[in-house]
Amino acid sequence: MAFEISVDMTRKLGILLLLASVLASCAGAPMAAPSPSSAATIPASQLGPGGLTLDEEIGAVIMVGFQGTLSDAVVADWRQRQFGGLLVINLNRNAGSGADVADLINALRGVSRHRLIAATDQEGGAICLDVSSVPCAPMPVGNAETTRMAQALRGLGFDLDLGPVSDVCSGPSSIMWGRCYGTDTGAVATSIGPVVDGIHAAHMLSAAKHFPGHGNTAVTSETQLPRIDESLATVKARDLPPFQAAVTHGTDFVLLGHLFFPALDAQRSADLSPSTMTLLRSDLGFKGAILSDDMEMGAIAASTPTPEAAVEFLIAGGDMVMVAHHLAVADATYDAIRSAVASGRLPRARLDAAVAALQSLRAG
Repeated sequence: MAFEISVDMTRKLGILLLLASVLASCAGAPMAAPSPSSAATIPASQLGPGGLTLDEEIGAVIMVGFQGTLSDAVVADWRQRQFGGLLVINLNRNAGSGADVADLINALRGVSRHRLIAATDQEGGAICLDVSSVPCAPMPVGNAETTRMAQALRGLGFDLDLGPVSDVCSGPSSIMWGRCYGTDTGAVATSIGPVVDGIHAAHMLSAAKHFPGHGNTAVTSETQLPRIDESLATVKARDLPPFQAAVTHGTDFVLLGHLFFPALDAQRSADLSPSTMTLLRSDLGFKGAILSDDMEMGAIAASTPTPEAAVEFLIAGGDMVMVAHHLAVADATYDAIRSAVASGRLPRARLDAAVAALQSLRAG
């Protein structure tokens, strides 16, 4: 995810408008939440990877965060929708202690009928989970420090550390300054591999971010869409080697940044573009799962409603979409994906491929 800064008025307004549109649509002609379906009652030919029903597949490709502590309503919604990812971050104020975090993860895992990937941001430096049982090493973190942090996360029940930040910063004006590993492409690439290894040593999943590179912009995607006006050759030479290092060391996810990169796609944000997926899969040889950044961020939500952006991301070739803050928006995203599959706009085969990519990830 991008930096957890104080949410400014622009982002507040965007979120309020999105929530209002979700609630308004619900008040008009509500789409009933799907009833939990049993794989035992569905012909095997209609089941997806791992024997998942269509409803379970749709939930499996959404990573969800929500505000506040766990409630019966959240548990009931999770049981119904079967979301495949849980995001726990400081901004959502989900828990006050490590024990609270563990209880939260265990409660939602207890109602999940398939694998639940519990994730957080633990980069080191300014971006760490705020619980006393998890150490926070100063940046730049190395292999040993990363393993210690990841082991503490694993002890709470987490599966995925959303790192390492693999962006090459342009300098102190970069929005990633303080989070990146430097300004020299070779040095950053050399740093990334040991961090991925350190996460894996703790039996955790890793997610290199923010592809294809967020380090040469001073704009935060929390509020607006950063633009990269450089050639594809320049970005390949400067920004991609650290991601290649992460891929070589077996990163499980690559998280895409909210970036407008006209040299790659002049019409769409990079994370909604098939060209980005091709660059990652074909040029870098990435075989893991492709994760979006938070689709509630202003970079996307200001122009494209989160549910629609999620559908476009999956159609383009993404595997798991992140909705980081509001359960109502996650529910609307679920419904939008369901409608897209029903209409044929999102082919079932594309959904199956996304689920298969998630199921192929290493176990803890």
